[in-house]
Amino acid sequence: MIEYKIEQPDLWKISRERKSFLAENKYNIYFKYWLEKYSNEKYLFWDKIKYQELPEELENHEELWYIIINTRLLYRTGIKNYKWEYFWLAKPKFLEELLHNLDLSLWWKFLWINFNDTERKIFLQNWITEEAISSSQLEWALTSSKDARDMIAKWRKAITKDEKMILNNYKAMNFVNNEEFLSQKLTLELLIEIQSILTKDTLENKDHEWRFRKDSDEIVVQNWEWTKIYHIPPEEKILKEELKNLLKYANDEDKGFTHPFIKAVILHFWIWYLHPFCDWNWRTARTLFYWYLLKKWYWGFSYIPISKVIKESKKQYSDAYIYSEQDNNDLTYFLVYIANKTKQAFTEFEKYVDEKRNKQKNIFNELSHLWLNDRQNKLLVHFLENPKSYTNNSIHKNYYGIAIDTAKRDLELLYNKWFLTKEKQWKYVNYFPVEKLSSLL
Repeated sequence: MIEYKIEQPDLWKISRERKSFLAENKYNIYFKYWLEKYSNEKYLFWDKIKYQELPEELENHEELWYIIINTRLLYRTGIKNYKWEYFWLAKPKFLEELLHNLDLSLWWKFLWINFNDTERKIFLQNWITEEAISSSQLEWALTSSKDARDMIAKWRKAITKDEKMILNNYKAMNFVNNEEFLSQKLTLELLIEIQSILTKDTLENKDHEWRFRKDSDEIVVQNWEWTKIYHIPPEEKILKEELKNLLKYANDEDKGFTHPFIKAVILHFWIWYLHPFCDWNWRTARTLFYWYLLKKWYWGFSYIPISKVIKESKKQYSDAYIYSEQDNNDLTYFLVYIANKTKQAFTEFEKYVDEKRNKQKNIFNELSHLWLNDRQNKLLVHFLENPKSYTNNSIHKNYYGIAIDTAKRDLELLYNKWFLTKEKQWKYVNYFPVEKLSSLL
């Protein structure tokens, strides 16, 4: 199997005289041609730079690359590679607006969207479910999203390995979103516990459970086609030492201040780079990303399934890791990728909420004469859109985060108003929409 290496420019093509000229004129050229565009929202590597328009003062694209890399302002992170060399990080300007919007979520709201209590519970449940599904599908869980949502909503037992992956992810997201867990410091034991929840009954080798990897496991990161090696994790002795540093960093025992979003991204990358377990390290990395942001009261991330947008760009996701490792330990590639996907997820969520609210507002206005609560209205809307679905006390309770008695009252009232029928199926009483529910309403 071939170890994958990204194409690097040959800077030896630049003569000593030309380097002297570039050093003296780099800022004039940089500002004249606005070369910042290659290091901001699109943080380009050589494979893209070599196709860009060349400033007239330059002789080749290697000189363009030389100016770009020598004007990028990098800060040292706490991560070290297998050679004990540090990873570095720039802070592109476009991050300022994103970080500002993230900071607004500290005030118990998600950006400028205000939720009522029912909506908050619904969106929280949807986030956990969608993140569990998308994060697993990123690692080739083959169950459809529709079937997976149905399994979680109805608490159906997972049968296949793919279903177990998704259900495990669902349990892990609930685990890290627990107040008791968020109040604790991250330890090696908790890290293993998260991993054990994610991998329960899905590992081919039972010996890989409840432990960190060893050199003898010969773990490597391969491409999706299993033809190339993308990453060889550091050896065991480095892993043990770096895990100590990672825990100190995650528990804010390091010196200085790093914005929580940037820190969460660094933790995400750090877990991937170390690859501390024999399998499913990517999901562990994304789970830790969420854990740190929720721990820092960034509740906006309780509604945003980042893995859903990452799933749509798997190659760019893996490229961001590879560029960060192979381009002189420049972690900015990964930061910019996650920041852009976070920005995209925010935009899509805002659009989704607006569309959903406008649609439901029209329907709710038509249902106002029934004097139902939000949950009952939303359930009727769901049945109008999904006439073949059903619910029961347990599903209704879990979806809205309410007491079982409240769930019973909600459903029985709709049944007594003749909007639902019910049928005993095994140990559950399931409620179904009546025929011609739309006409009746």
